[in-house]
Amino acid sequence: MTDTGPEDIREALQKAADDLLEGRAPGPLTGVRLAELAGVKRHRLTHDNPDINEAFRERARQINRTKPEVETLRNQLALERERTARLSRERHTLAAQLRNYAAALVAVTDERDQLLTQLGDMNKIAPLRR
Repeated sequence: MTDTGPEDIREALQKAADDLLEGRAPGPLTGVRLAELAGVKRHRLTHDNPDINEAFRERARQINRTKPEVETLRNQLALERERTARLSRERHTLAAQLRNYAAALVAVTDERDQLLTQLGDMNKIAPLRR
């Protein structure tokens, strides 16, 4: 829609607001989406029709607070954050265990190498005969 008369613009904005708020039009409940859906420049909403903009924003806030889908997503986000924190703690614990195991393995292999070296030296010694 091209910018025509102020009443046409108000009508387009109000229809777009109703469509967005009632779920007949897809997209986020934002002023940018409202202006896009109405086919007008954003300043027509924010500067020329601030009453429609404010009413839309208030209704959108109410919907976002009470809409079950939003609450479900918030709950999922909280669960995912808890899971991420738990997995991060587990990863840190496993990394520490891995470092400890690696240090122990180095110590054991060093000791083995020393023992093998000593045994090799012992094989050069002739046994006493009776």
